Amino acid sequence: MKKIMIFIMIASLAIGMQGCSGNAAPNNGTTAGQNETVATTQAANFENPNYVAYVDVDDIIRDTTKLGGNYGEYYNKYIDYIAPNGKPIRIVAADKVTDEQMLKAYNVLSFYLSDTKDYSKTAVANAVADKGAVLNMPNGADGDGNMPDAALIGQPLYQMETPVAGGAWYQQNDYSHRDASYEEIFHMVHDYGIGTTQNPGALPELSQKIKSGLDAALPKDKADWGGKGLWGLGSKDWLISLSKEGSLEQEYIVSGIDSFYGLWEAYTESDKGMWGMYIPKNRADVKAKDLPAYQIITSFIGENLTYMERIAPEFNGSFKMSLDASEPYTYKSQYLQNARLTGSNNSNLAGNALDNVLIGNAGNNALDGGAGNDVVQFSGASTEYTITKNGDAVTVKDNNGRDGEDTLSNIETLRFKDKDLAVAEIK
Repeated sequence: MKKIMIFIMIASLAIGMQGCSGNAAPNNGTTAGQNETVATTQAANFENPNYVAYVDVDDIIRDTTKLGGNYGEYYNKYIDYIAPNGKPIRIVAADKVTDEQMLKAYNVLSFYLSDTKDYSKTAVANAVADKGAVLNMPNGADGDGNMPDAALIGQPLYQMETPVAGGAWYQQNDYSHRDASYEEIFHMVHDYGIGTTQNPGALPELSQKIKSGLDAALPKDKADWGGKGLWGLGSKDWLISLSKEGSLEQEYIVSGIDSFYGLWEAYTESDKGMWGMYIPKNRADVKAKDLPAYQIITSFIGENLTYMERIAPEFNGSFKMSLDASEPYTYKSQYLQNARLTGSNNSNLAGNALDNVLIGNAGNNALDGGAGNDVVQFSGASTEYTITKNGDAVTVKDNNGRDGEDTLSNIETLRFKDKDLAVAEIK
C-alpha cells in the first residue's frame, strides 16, 4: 500500500505511440474494451473475425536505451498499453522481473481499462495516458531495492509482490509474496484516470461514490479510527497519515477489490481481509458488509476477471478455475473467465461455469470447459490440425507441433485462425 509518487513526464512518447518498436503493439482499437489483444499485421489478415491475438512475450521490448534517463538506466524492458487516443501507458521492469510478471501487470491494467456495461473507460484510459503515467516494476520488495528514488517515479509494483497464476506463490497462497498487482495498478488508474474528490479526473461522479463508501467505512469521530468501522482496523496512525496525504479514498477501495476477487479468503491469520484491517474477507462479505464498495466494483470493474490469464510455464498438473476448498488457490481462480497454459509441460486446464476461452501450450493438454459455452483457441488454421471425435471427447493434434495434442471435453467451439468450428458439427 504505497502512495503514488509525483510523476515527471517522460520525454520520448513517440516510441510508445507506435507501440512496440518493431514488435506487435498492444492495441485496444477505438474503445478501451479490447485492450488485452495485440494488433499485428498477421492479426489484421485473420480470416476468422473471432480470433484474438492476445498479448505475449514477443510484445515486450528489450531495449530501454531509447527511453533515456533513469528508465533507460535502471530498467531492462518495457511494454506499452496504447490508450484510445494513441498515447502509451508504459510499464517498465527491472532485470529480475520475469516476462510473465510483466504480462500479468499488463493484463490487469487492460482489465481495469476495459469497458463494462455501466462504464466506458475511454476517458479514463486517455487521462492516464495524457498524464504520462508509468507503472514501474523494480526488483525486490518495497523498501529493499537499490534503485534511487528518481527511478521509482510513477506507480511502483515490485517483483516480490507480483505472483503469476500457476507459480508457487500463487498456488500456495504465499502471503509473504501477496498479490499487490490489483491494488497498485488500480492506484494508478484511480489517481491518473478516475480522479479523487481532492484531485478530480475523468469520472468525478465515481470519485464521489468512492468517497461516500469511505465515509461509511470509517467512524465519523477520528478518535475512533483504527478501533471501529469497516476499514483501517488497528491502523490509526496509518489512517491519519493517509488523511494528510489525501490517499484515504485510494487505499479504501482497493481493500474491497482484493477481497472481492478472493485474494484474502485463504489468509489464515485473520478472519478479515487486507492483513486483518478490512472487515470483509471475501466477495460475500463485501456485498453484505460494504455495499458501496460492492456496487462500485461490480459496475466499474466487473464480477469476473475477463482478461486472458497466463498460467506460469513451470506449472505442472491441472489448473482449476472453479472453487475447490481443498485447493485454496481456487478462491482466486474461480473468478477467472479465460486462461492459457504457457511453456511446454503436459498440463491441464479445468474451466468453470462461465463462457471460458481456454488455450493450451506446446505440450499435450487436457482442456475441460465445464459448464457454459466454451471455446478452445489454437495457434494456426484448421487445415494444420488433425481433429478426431470419439463420442463426446475430441482430440486435436497440431500437425506442425506448436500446440501438441489436446484432449477436449465440455468444449463447444474450436477456434482457428481461419474459422470457428462447432464441436457439434464434427463427424
